[in-house]
Amino acid sequence: MEGQWDIVISSLQDIFNYNEELEFDKSKTFNAADFSSLTESQLDEKLEQLTKHRDNVDRSRRVLDESIETLTAIIAAELKKKSQEPKQKLGRSFWESPYNVSDTVRIGSDVAFKLRQRGAEEEWIQCEVIKVLGDGTKFEVRDPEPDENNNPGKTFKATWKDIILIPTGHEVELLDNYPSGSIVLARYPETTTFYPAEVIGTKRDRKCRLKFEGEEEEGKETEVDRRLVLPFPGK
Repeated sequence: MEGQWDIVISSLQDIFNYNEELEFDKSKTFNAADFSSLTESQLDEKLEQLTKHRDNVDRSRRVLDESIETLTAIIAAELKKKSQEPKQKLGRSFWESPYNVSDTVRIGSDVAFKLRQRGAEEEWIQCEVIKVLGDGTKFEVRDPEPDENNNPGKTFKATWKDIILIPTGHEVELLDNYPSGSIVLARYPETTTFYPAEVIGTKRDRKCRLKFEGEEEEGKETEVDRRLVLPFPGK
């Protein structure tokens, strides 16, 4: 297909260049008076120009017909290819809530992932789903943060109880606000880690006013985008 397109593009470029050399005002109407004052050699020259233009128009039509035929073949081949591709496997999160989506976890979805490290407390970090496995309740996720050598982040195996789906920008517009006093899991600003917090309120721009658990500064409120405020697991 690529070779065919190269030929078509080359031919169209030739036609464009040729038409620039043979500028022809197609809006002009010719009649016998236009040629009455011309000499025989001038008439021959006009006839040659018109003949070349006609031949160029005919050639253009042929190439355009070939282009349409080629394009039709390419579209048909792409549609056939797509119809033969396996459908993307979808998964879901175990944690359901009226304040968050839980289904349709797909490759590329952002999730909060429960990271378990030996000798350390569990923590939730933002990750990206790179594989949906089995019956849609197992996943492979990747930390979006590169390591100290700037290599891609670590990958982890996860079950549907280890992830909470982060809604997309479109989905979050359809979600209800958390009632004041709700305990949530929210991403702390300028980090990729989620911590427990209490909802103080929600602003008009859908940012949540939160009081993070363990915040040292007395009475401090932190604003976090609604998209990054998730239901606390089990609550």
